[in-house]
Amino acid sequence: MKKVLALAGLLALTVAPAKSFSHHLVPKKGEIRPGGDLAHTNLSGARLGKANLSSADLSGADLSGASLGKANLSSADLSGANLSGASLGKANLSSADLSGANLGGAFLSNASLRGANLSSANLKNANLSFSNLSDSNLRGSNLSSANLWRTILSDSDLFEATMIGVFLRGANLKGVNLNGANLSNANLRGANLNGINAIYLMGCPSSLPRGWVCQNDSLVKL
Repeated sequence: MKKVLALAGLLALTVAPAKSFSHHLVPKKGEIRPGGDLAHTNLSGARLGKANLSSADLSGADLSGASLGKANLSSADLSGANLSGASLGKANLSSADLSGANLGGAFLSNASLRGANLSSANLKNANLSFSNLSDSNLRGSNLSSANLWRTILSDSDLFEATMIGVFLRGANLKGVNLNGANLSNANLRGANLNGINAIYLMGCPSSLPRGWVCQNDSLVKL
């Protein structure tokens, strides 16, 4: 009986998919394409500038420090991916799934993230200046100390987002949901706050546009 069980265990190991044994696999060159399967692969430090990876599966992939400037990652699955310190300037990430992704310290200036899912993503110290995040889902994300100078965030969802010390000067926050967000020491000078929902805040900004105040844990237009 023991021999039978041992044989069964050996067979189970033989037929089990490789992904269950290695968190970061060696990427297949032929999969670096639109719709490619690059889930859980090791692309740390890879040079993929201008690459077309639209709709590719990059879930759980290690892209830390990768160069992805002007890359097409629209509708790609980057959920749980490690993009810390990655360079994504002018990249197209529209409608991409970045839920739970680590983008700490990433460079995303002038990137398009329209309609992207960034729920619970780590964007601490990321540079998102001049980027477009309209209609994006940023619920529960961490944007502490991020640079969002002149970023477009119109109609995006920042419910309970952590935004301590975030730089939002001149940003477009029209129609944004900031309910429950932590805006302690955030700079919103010159930002467009028309139509926002910002109640039950966990902390008030250090500066606001003229005519706006933070009182009773809410942003109010005088």
